[in-house]
Amino acid sequence: MFAFAAIAQNEELAKPMKKKTKRVFDGNGIYNRDSTWKFGGFLGATISQTALYQWSPGGTNNFAILIGVNGYANYKKDKIIWDNSLEAKWGLVANGLIRRSALAKRNFQKNIDVLALKSNFGYALSSTLFASARFSVESQFTRSYDYSATDTTKGGFRRLTISRFGAPLILTVGPGITWKPKEYFTLTFSPATGKFTFVMLDNPGRDTSTLSDGRFTDNYYRNVDETRFGLLYGKSFMGELGAELDILFQKDIVKNISWRSHLNVFSAYLNPNYNTEMPRYYADADSMGFATVKGSTLHIPVVRWNNDIVFKVTKFLSATLSARFVYQYNALLPTDKRDNATKAKGADGQVDVDKFGKSILKNNGIQIFEQFGIGLAYKF
Repeated sequence: MFAFAAIAQNEELAKPMKKKTKRVFDGNGIYNRDSTWKFGGFLGATISQTALYQWSPGGTNNFAILIGVNGYANYKKDKIIWDNSLEAKWGLVANGLIRRSALAKRNFQKNIDVLALKSNFGYALSSTLFASARFSVESQFTRSYDYSATDTTKGGFRRLTISRFGAPLILTVGPGITWKPKEYFTLTFSPATGKFTFVMLDNPGRDTSTLSDGRFTDNYYRNVDETRFGLLYGKSFMGELGAELDILFQKDIVKNISWRSHLNVFSAYLNPNYNTEMPRYYADADSMGFATVKGSTLHIPVVRWNNDIVFKVTKFLSATLSARFVYQYNALLPTDKRDNATKAKGADGQVDVDKFGKSILKNNGIQIFEQFGIGLAYKF
């Protein structure tokens, strides 16, 4: 009997045990240990508010909200890698009272709007080097405005549209070489990347016709100005061929602090629709005009560097620091170097305007966005 029991026990032990897949959760993502996919990211919402009532030191009521998502889904098996990422951010800020709809309409302003999807497929040439193909698409969710050019004539309220969903929409695609020495670091170089910029036009270029009283039509305020994105007037598409360098770093640098840094540099070889008419402000006439620049400026690289640092306080409470830097030679930028009321030098927090009330724009400048906030967040 004892011998039979021992044999039965040995037979039970000899049966192959079903292998359990162990789920791993660390600072760099969620994945099954035996899985070919790895997922990770960050989801957060930040709200800040200040209210003043008969406050003698002075100040302004303000309210701000930011919703952001950064996520990735990476595949790796044998000689194949496929890295995918999604970045989505949208935020509003209001300076002043917002208790009535009319006040909210005037005082609410969008401060960030990003929608970007990127994908990189690679085949291993060595343990760290891959032949690859990149694809990315970038746009935004809602309309953006030049608030300095808002028309309030006769009690009206018309905001000048700068951009909206699909205008612009930037698509890039091209083959290249990817170097990935670590899971958290990826460098891709493509010597022949196609970059395509689309601007969905309501008319053949922004409507610049005027009414009988000399004011612009409503379409002037609703339509997107394609020249702000380097396109020739009246063109809805711009194709470029050039070289692209893309570097991505995302890792927990210390416990509870993660850093995601993305650098992209693109330099065009060919661009038949490059806009060489750049805005110029003529101080002697106090008015805006245009000047023609050399076509060779199309080769000047476009540089984009995005950074997000997440400080995890608790499971659902985090602080985020975001910084974005952009350099694009032919992008049209607002200026604030003087007081619009006195015309004296010194920023007054308003975009400079000429004697006709037109925004003073320039090109060949650096764009900077920075934001710090604490709010509900979940890092996975």
